Amino acid sequence: MIIDLTTKVREELVEPWLAKQEKKHIALGHVGTHLDTYLKSEIPLEYFKTRGVLIDASSYSEKREIDIKDVEKYEIKKGDFVLFRTDRINKTYGTVEYFKDHPELSQDLIKYLAKKEVAFIGIDAAGIRRAGEHTEADKYCEEKNVYVIENLSNLDKINFDEMNIYTMWLEDKEATGLRCRVIAEKRD
Repeated sequence: MIIDLTTKVREELVEPWLAKQEKKHIALGHVGTHLDTYLKSEIPLEYFKTRGVLIDASSYSEKREIDIKDVEKYEIKKGDFVLFRTDRINKTYGTVEYFKDHPELSQDLIKYLAKKEVAFIGIDAAGIRRAGEHTEADKYCEEKNVYVIENLSNLDKINFDEMNIYTMWLEDKEATGLRCRVIAEKRD
């Protein structure tokens, strides 16, 4: 079974917002499912295929930060893609409600995952931290060779525990957000 985790964004949603952006090329990299790379580090090619670990935080992520205690029961290994399901993506991507006070990971959890040397932290929300802490959290992760992928979708369709995640991106010397395609595949 294969599930596309990439958020498809309608042009009519993007065009009005993009028209207001000074650096359209840079802004476009942060639309839909994308990988943040503020430090412009080179993403290891072996990150293309990773083992996936899905954390279903949908029942509590709107009420509190997702913390270490929420992931302790999972076996998280070096090189994993840790996916956080919050169901925020179901609040209509691109609306003010989607971006306002979105679910976030605790600072301790971000450090914990970086120490575990995961490859990716993915979330079906606008980021792993809000507002002024958003970029700093992404930079911290990138310094540790961990990359944050935002605005995932269809995490609620994953009904299997063992999976491979395939992540495809194109390098860009200017963009701080790299649009990407993310696919989950059930492992036999």
